[in-house]
Amino acid sequence: MTRQTPRGLAAVLAAAALTAGPAVADDFRLTYTFTFGSVLEADVTGALQDDGDTVIVSAVENARLDGASGPALPFVTSLADLVDQTDLNPPVLSLSGLGNDISACSDDTCVLDFITFDGVKRFLGSPGIYTSASFGNTLSGGAHAAEKYDPTDYSLKQR
Repeated sequence: MTRQTPRGLAAVLAAAALTAGPAVADDFRLTYTFTFGSVLEADVTGALQDDGDTVIVSAVENARLDGASGPALPFVTSLADLVDQTDLNPPVLSLSGLGNDISACSDDTCVLDFITFDGVKRFLGSPGIYTSASFGNTLSGGAHAAEKYDPTDYSLKQR
């Protein structure tokens, strides 16, 4: 004897399977004002998590410093994974500005062009922001290469 699913239930299950899918990606605008006065902006795509604060980032696009477009940053990872050479942590930003852990880079080496928000590794002894020349690093002694991160200078708003 073969067990059959009633047609009505089969139709409901089929419809549910078609509508189920990954979390919907949201669009955000990232802004950070450096202590030297320049403003970094970027468009961020990511999924806002159930905590209402954490955004798992899938893309960083249209990055610009003081309105001037920077290079494309198609490679996005967590700084923790980049440093530890693992794949354990998603790249995250937060609406509150706390616990950010992301490197958006021109390639998977994250050496030439990059923007990094370091809320986990804390290379400066506290949360920091690190950038390449295209986004504020002067390269002459690295005066603007890294600075202590101040969440009051940061904004991530849903668009």
